[in-house]
Amino acid sequence: MRIVVISATSAIARACIAEWAKTGEHEFLLVGRSLERLKTIESDLSIRFAGSKFSSLTLDLGSSAAATDLAESLSRKPVDVALVAQGSLTEQPKASKDLAYLELELELNVVSAAIFTEALAGLFEKQGFGTLGVIGSVAGDRGRAYNYSYGASKAFLEVFVEGLQQRFAYGKVRISMIKPGPTATPMTATHQGKMANPTSVARVIVAGLSGGKRVIYAPKTWRLIMFVVRLIPFAIFKKLKF
Repeated sequence: MRIVVISATSAIARACIAEWAKTGEHEFLLVGRSLERLKTIESDLSIRFAGSKFSSLTLDLGSSAAATDLAESLSRKPVDVALVAQGSLTEQPKASKDLAYLELELELNVVSAAIFTEALAGLFEKQGFGTLGVIGSVAGDRGRAYNYSYGASKAFLEVFVEGLQQRFAYGKVRISMIKPGPTATPMTATHQGKMANPTSVARVIVAGLSGGKRVIYAPKTWRLIMFVVRLIPFAIFKKLKF
């Protein structure tokens, strides 16, 4: 398979790449903003998974022109799977006081993710097939006081992806919305509470994409948890601290 990963330096993205590489000899394109980090990851993966091929590409993830150019360059050879993984865990207290910070966070979590998702969807539409996974979060399932800026950005992605899913409902292009729960990554290093292991999360994601699942909760228990959370009446919900 030929697999393209946007924001390949993220912990969950790296874990997904490793899971795919375990399954056979694949060709990976790792896309991100930092050449140094990409090359470090590329070198590590090349040693661990010698049967697969890895290459890196640096792009401005906030540029629509870069997204368009990437899709055009990828069209020369079929892509089987693409993963859109960029995101930042917005600090709500800071976002509430520093609007410039909030703007930057929304540009990454909403604008960047959306333009690359759309560009890759267009690529798959032209080639007539492909699997596209977009990483959101369980935080997008309901607005909560402690992370509503982050949650709102993920809720936007869910509606965006759902529209794409309807658009491609009758073809061979499959698009999945991925909703990880709290996961042990550098972004959550200062957060308390139980965190899922990135490898276990990646296994669920890779299996879900392979099976063409429309929505992938990882770990799977979050599907039930968030179902219950969404059902809580606001009169009760507003009193809860989670």
